[in-house]
Amino acid sequence: MINRKQLTALFICSLVPWSAGYGLLPLLPVYAKQFGANQAVSGYILSFAYLAITLGAFSAGWVSNGFKRRKLPLLVAGIINVPTAWIAGHIQTILGLTLITAFIWYLGGLMLALISILTGLSAGEKERGKVFGILAMTMGLGMLIGGLGIGWLVDHYGFTAMFNILMIFLALLPLTAIFLEEKEVKQSTREEIAGRRTPGLGKNFYLLFSATISGSIIGFFAMFIRTIAMNSLHFNALEINSTVAVAGIVVITFPFLMGWLSDRVGRKLFLLIGYFSSLVSFIWLSFSRVLWNFWLVFIGQGISTATAGVGNALVTDLIPHESLGKGLSTYASASWIGGMVGFSLAGFLLQNLSLTLTFIIGSCFGLAAILLLMVMSVRSSSITEPDYSKSS
Repeated sequence: MINRKQLTALFICSLVPWSAGYGLLPLLPVYAKQFGANQAVSGYILSFAYLAITLGAFSAGWVSNGFKRRKLPLLVAGIINVPTAWIAGHIQTILGLTLITAFIWYLGGLMLALISILTGLSAGEKERGKVFGILAMTMGLGMLIGGLGIGWLVDHYGFTAMFNILMIFLALLPLTAIFLEEKEVKQSTREEIAGRRTPGLGKNFYLLFSATISGSIIGFFAMFIRTIAMNSLHFNALEINSTVAVAGIVVITFPFLMGWLSDRVGRKLFLLIGYFSSLVSFIWLSFSRVLWNFWLVFIGQGISTATAGVGNALVTDLIPHESLGKGLSTYASASWIGGMVGFSLAGFLLQNLSLTLTFIIGSCFGLAAILLLMVMSVRSSSITEPDYSKSS
């Protein structure tokens, strides 16, 4: 069972990157436009950032499996992340913006994946859905804090001052990470035998992984089109980011409930609800013209985002504990791969094709996510609960 101190520290560590990411993401195309970037270039910048966050998530698996440490690299990454905000506020070129954005997103992917691994190793089998659901609530809080706070700062003081203040906020992560407890898995003989019999992560894991990529692509289509559409309709930075805050209210409310219920009635149903909500709200985006329309879109997207904790819990169910670091870091990369593809493809389509075709292609990814999840059979691959002992 996870203790309260560990859960609180994980919660705060998770809240910091989600707040920064969700606050910055809707405004990066606006920031890039100041340097002359068009829709396609803005999409490529964000796509490159999501390539970096994908590499960050994969790096977490390598660090976890190679060094058997998660707390120290999380602490180091958190410290390095602080001055990057100052640099982001003082760049002068598109190339500079692209590189510093990618570096910030790389560190974010690394830190969030390490937090997921620490959570998976700390949570007991019967509380995984609940614990990951609590951690997923940080996405909703991050949408509120980042969406309203960063949008307000940009409107009143500009991007440079906003990044200077963000630097102070980012320092919360390394200060909190000091209090995390590092736990080491001691494998049983049966787990070792099972691991040798079933190398890799299994068919069901890769079906879930593929479904998550497809579901993420449509979500990032919605994010990118939202910013472009609202900017062209002359909404200000706070109004654009208010859609993130509205989604955040949903993501605060739903993850714990979904996680708790998934421990009792299964996880697949809630993931299907999330993908269906994302598809319907994406279609509604094509008809959105006034602020409440965009709020409604991101309420639907927020329901989909709220299933992230259920997905992490399902991965923990599906794979042996000795593969947990690899499995959770690989699964974490699925959303970022979706961002990489979604942003670059959406930018290209908007620049070169019609808006209608862009929506049709985006909707196909939502349908693919639903179909992939439907053919997946949910069966736990865990052999037995691991024994834990504190490492120094």
